[in-house]
Amino acid sequence: MKKLKALFVILAMFLMSGCLVSSLHPFFKQKDKIFDPVMVGTWMDGDSCIWSIKQEKYTEYFFGPEKTDSSYQITYYEEADKPGYFIGTLFRIKGVNYVDFYPDPSEDHSINDFIEAHQFPTHTLARVEFNSDSILIYWYGEEWLNDLFEQNRIRIKHETVQISPGYTSHLLTASTDELQKFIKKYVNAPKTNDDIEKIFASGNNDGQEDYGVFLKLKPYAGNLPGSETVKVESN
Repeated sequence: MKKLKALFVILAMFLMSGCLVSSLHPFFKQKDKIFDPVMVGTWMDGDSCIWSIKQEKYTEYFFGPEKTDSSYQITYYEEADKPGYFIGTLFRIKGVNYVDFYPDPSEDHSINDFIEAHQFPTHTLARVEFNSDSILIYWYGEEWLNDLFEQNRIRIKHETVQISPGYTSHLLTASTDELQKFIKKYVNAPKTNDDIEKIFASGNNDGQEDYGVFLKLKPYAGNLPGSETVKVESN
């Protein structure tokens, strides 16, 4: 559990993740985007962290009218006073649903401007599946990507970054077109899908934590963290 929380601290601060498959460019094209209202709601994961998911809203110009988008506003609460803000984009490739997670550029993620100047937002990729009473999310881990590199199975543009003296991380720099070829051939490969189906069916990825991060979100009917008066309706 501590390992899982540590992964999402990294996500919440939108540092270039050394644990998840990360990309400079989005994994989706506009034509691939879909919207499913089943994701909208308030959810709790297995570590009692709260996820508030709403339909994304935007304005085309300053003080312009709000419009809705097919993406999602995601607020992740590990602690009441330390929320993380993301834009989640649901998209489908070859019949499989994925979510592209990206730090919300309209929100403050930093404790000061100097730290913010040293951070760079990246996209992470997760497979998603909806059950009658839950949302199952699986983020692809860097160990899985490392295995593909070491086996010389993939050639995709990337940068290798030294995170610490004993650890390096890969940042994908390929275009969205190339990323989607990668998804179709390797992310969407039968073996990878079979492994994730087993994780979704069992409800855990015990023993495979290095290869990805799995979360099961269940409906949450309590107050949002930091709120004493707002009642959150159950899904």
